[in-house]
Amino acid sequence: MREAGNRLNRRVTGYHCRVTRTLLTVVCMTEARMHPRTVRRSSAARRVRDLLRVAIVHEEFPAGALPGETELMLSFSASRQVVRDALAMLRDEGLVKRVQGTGTFSVASKVRHSFTHLHGPEPEHERVSHRILSASRELAAPRVAERLGIERGGQVGVVEYLTVLGDEPYYCATAYVPTELLAVVERARAVDEWYALYEMAGFEFGVADQAVEAILADELVADLLDVAPGAPLMLFERLLRDSYGRPLEYAISRVRGDRLTLMAQLPRHGMLRAFGRVGPAHRTAPVSVDPVVGEV
Repeated sequence: MREAGNRLNRRVTGYHCRVTRTLLTVVCMTEARMHPRTVRRSSAARRVRDLLRVAIVHEEFPAGALPGETELMLSFSASRQVVRDALAMLRDEGLVKRVQGTGTFSVASKVRHSFTHLHGPEPEHERVSHRILSASRELAAPRVAERLGIERGGQVGVVEYLTVLGDEPYYCATAYVPTELLAVVERARAVDEWYALYEMAGFEFGVADQAVEAILADELVADLLDVAPGAPLMLFERLLRDSYGRPLEYAISRVRGDRLTLMAQLPRHGMLRAFGRVGPAHRTAPVSVDPVVGEV
């Protein structure tokens, strides 16, 4: 009986020692992560990562080959470890691959989408196609009815579709349309730009409302877009109107975050005021500057 008790005590003591060592290891790792030198290196690596990411997206590296580590160290005035940390982060994001003995290469294939007018994706070397997943008539939900200007409880056409670049999914969408336009959007396979469907049917576009936000992929969407659950996506909510202001389509699209870069050129208020496009609510008081000390 005494021997059994001793064995139990030794086991408990050993367990407590292991737990203590584990806790000490976690504390030491936490302190190391919070060490100012570690923080500075991490911040420097993120800055290098961000600038390299922009250069990759804008295709600034010939043939997709990034400069060697030594050249990057000189370009960014950074240590070799900082450069390696930055490249590791880009690799984890799926933007580059490192080939032993050869170098680092860009594998990103992003679509640069100008956010200045209504248009579909315009990749340089990939064909755009649309696959209708389902099309049906359903009772309009309150928001859909309000957006399309139809009576609550009225019917609406619902189209689920997938847009593909080359052989790779790009975005999936649910489009709500007046039932008389259901036959129009079902012809999506015939066009490479979604909006061309309406133009082929004789509609002229007016203004489109767009809202954009960042979301994560759920399991169903992840399967459709061939990404991991929880992968970053961009959600677009859009309302298309014709030139008379009549709603044509209300849609919600989920775009792969690793394939899209939004590009826009935005004027400041002063330029808009010069053209009379800013109301009183946007006007600000003039800034006065002390002529002696130059402080605002």
